[in-house]
Amino acid sequence: MEIKKGFMYFVEDSFFEKVGDSFLKRNYDDTRRPHYMAFFDEKTLLYWLVPCSSKTEKYEKIILQKQNNKKPTDSIKIVMIQDKKRVLLFQDMFPIRASYIKEQYIRGGQEVYIADPKIVKGLEKTAKKIINMLKNGVRFTPTQPNIFAIEQIMQNS
Repeated sequence: MEIKKGFMYFVEDSFFEKVGDSFLKRNYDDTRRPHYMAFFDEKTLLYWLVPCSSKTEKYEKIILQKQNNKKPTDSIKIVMIQDKKRVLLFQDMFPIRASYIKEQYIRGGQEVYIADPKIVKGLEKTAKKIINMLKNGVRFTPTQPNIFAIEQIMQNS
């Protein structure tokens, strides 16, 4: 399967079982969630997946709190995905091998993706910035996945 920029994907259950990180946003039993946006890391040859949430009101409040406290808000981005406001949680992103990406998100017979290539390019820039921050030990939340352990598992599998 070709993994395209700006498109949304689902993850195999076997990935979550293999890495065993309790802070990852696992697949729900009753719905097709969560879904993720993928970015390719040329250095490691792994993809980084950014969880996507529909809880925009919750994250708009968090962004506003951060802005009021003069803190950066790069770790959470609100974007339009097919005419719906969605939240990309860069703070919870993690590395993965392509083989664990189950399938592309298709809703109503249409691929789910961000249509504007300029926005996708900006999000890719944000992803790279956040990856560098994560690799330099920055913690955005107490429930952040252990990207070092996950990356090592993915590179050794």
